[in-house]
Order: sequence, then C-alpha cells, then structure tokens
Amino acid sequence: MSLESAVQAILEKGKAEADRILEEASAERERMLSEVRSEAAKNLAEVEARARQEAERKRVQALARADLGSRKIVLAAQKEALDAVYAKALGRLATLPENAEFLRRLLKANEAEWRSGGKVYCASRDEAAVRKSVGSSFAGTIDCAGGVVIESGDGTRRVDLRYESILRDVWNDAVKEVAETLWPSSG
Repeated sequence: MSLESAVQAILEKGKAEADRILEEASAERERMLSEVRSEAAKNLAEVEARARQEAERKRVQALARADLGSRKIVLAAQKEALDAVYAKALGRLATLPENAEFLRRLLKANEAEWRSGGKVYCASRDEAAVRKSVGSSFAGTIDCAGGVVIESGDGTRRVDLRYESILRDVWNDAVKEVAETLWPSSG
C-alpha cells in the first residue's frame, strides 16, 4: 500500500470516526435538549397550576370580603331602621292620649310597693295624674318618657315601670321576630 493510499485510508477512517462522534454528540445534545424541554414544560405547568390556585384563592377571598362588606352594610341599615322604629315607638308612648289611665293602672297593679311607705317618681308632665293617685307617696319627678318608678319604703327595691324600660323589655323579646318578619332570612 502506498503512502498516499494509507493516508487516504486513515483520513477516511478519521472522517468516519469524526462523523460517528458528531452523530453521537448530536444525539446526546437532542436527548439533553429533550430532557430540558420536558423539565421546563413540567416546571411551567407547576407554576401555572400554582398561579391558578393562587388566583382562585384570591378570587374566593375577594368574594368573601365583598359578601361580608355587603352583609355589614345591610345589617347596619337594618339596625338603623330598627333604631328609628324604637325611637318612634318611644316618642309615641310619651304622648299617649290614654296616658293618665295607663299610669293609674300601673300604680294600682303595684299598689303594695308604694302603699307601705314607698315613694313614687314620674315624668314632670305626669306629676298631677300621679300625685292624684298616690298622694303623699309622690316623691318627685325624673327624666323619662313616661311611666313611674316605685321605691320600696325601706329603699331596698325599685320597680322600674318607665315607658323606656317597658318598651326595652318588650323590644328585646320581640326584635328578632320583628326583624325576621321585615327581612326574612333566605335559608
């Protein structure tokens, strides 16, 4: 074999070896790129899933805050309406046309409390009617919408029959029913 054909054979063998190495390197590069792409796609999917979950969580929180805010507004408006009804009812009690008869009945029903040395207090506008019913047991006037306060002779008991107290007791017993009638709950 001549030198030239030996060099040619070596060159061909080297070229074949270089082609094989390049082919293996190209295959390895493709495998590595495929792994990187797969890992990137997996990471991207995880990030997107977390982002969707976070967005959903924030959406639910925002809806809950909005619902709570609207409930607070509704409750405040309902309380305001009930307070206005309460104030109007108290105002009407203070101007009852049958006030003197009502006071007489209150005093009659609680006669045992003031007859034995007790003291009776009332609103200044009711002084004449109360004084007429209790005589010397009348002890003075107090600031109230109407009704009476009776103190026992020994000062140990007070019977609060002011219109404010009576209305408050009735109101506390009935306000839930009134609110449910005005604003029925949906469920």
